[in-house]
Amino acid sequence: MEEDLIEARESIMKKLSVLSLAFLVIIMLAACGNDETKENENTEGDTSEQPAAQQELEFTDEEKLDEKDPVAVVNGEEISGSDYNPIYTQVKSTMYQYGQDVSNLDMIKDQTVSILVEQTLIKQDAENEGIKVTDEEVQEELVSIKETSGEDQFTTLLEQLQLSEDEFKEQLTGELVTRKYMDSEFEVEVTDKEVQEYYDQLKEQNGEIGKLEEVEGQIKDVLTNEKQSEQLRTRIDELKENAEVENVL
Repeated sequence: MEEDLIEARESIMKKLSVLSLAFLVIIMLAACGNDETKENENTEGDTSEQPAAQQELEFTDEEKLDEKDPVAVVNGEEISGSDYNPIYTQVKSTMYQYGQDVSNLDMIKDQTVSILVEQTLIKQDAENEGIKVTDEEVQEELVSIKETSGEDQFTTLLEQLQLSEDEFKEQLTGELVTRKYMDSEFEVEVTDKEVQEYYDQLKEQNGEIGKLEEVEGQIKDVLTNEKQSEQLRTRIDELKENAEVENVL
C-alpha cells in the first residue's frame, strides 16, 4: 500500500512543470529502491539469462554552461549557469529514468529554462508573502531523506547526477519553500466521499490494501497535494502574465 501511495504522489507531482530538483532526486531514490527489490525478486530461483543493463546516461561538456553565463532574467533577477546546470542534469536524468527520449537536447534545454523561470516566480512571490525556511528545517529534511533512502544510495545517486550535497540542499530549500507556499496560499478541503472513492479505486486496482481507517491519512495527503498542485499551476500562469521575463540563453 505504501508503494501505491508513493506512486500516486509521484504521478501528481509529475504533472507540475515546476520540477523540484530535490523532489525528483527523492523520486529517483524511491525508483532505485523499487528496481532493486524487483531485480531481487526476479533473480531468486531463476537461473535464466537476465536482460542487458540499460546503457549509461552521458553528459557532454557542450551541454553545460559556464557558471556565470546568463540564462534568463525574471523581474530583474538573473538566472545563471550555476542555477541551470544542476536542473538540466536532473531533467535529463529523470526523463532517462522514465524511458523518455533524451536525444533532443534543445527540448531539454527549453524545459530546463522553463522550470527555472517558474521556480523563480514562486520564490519571489513566497518572499513577498514572508514565507521562508530555516537552515535547521533544511537540515532536518536532509537527514530524513538520507535515513529513508540509505545514505550510501543517496550519495551514489548524487555522484551519478554530478551533484554536490550543497547543490542538493539549495534545491531542497526551494522545495520546502514551495511546500510552505502551497500550504499558506491554497486552502483545500478533502471530503470523506473523495477519500472513499479513492480508496475504492485503489482497492479495485490492487486488491487487498488494508482497512480504510489504516490508510485514510495517506489518502488525504495525496488528494490534498493534487488539489494544491492544480491551484499552484493556475497561480504560476497568473504570475507569468504579470512578470517581466527575458530568456537570454
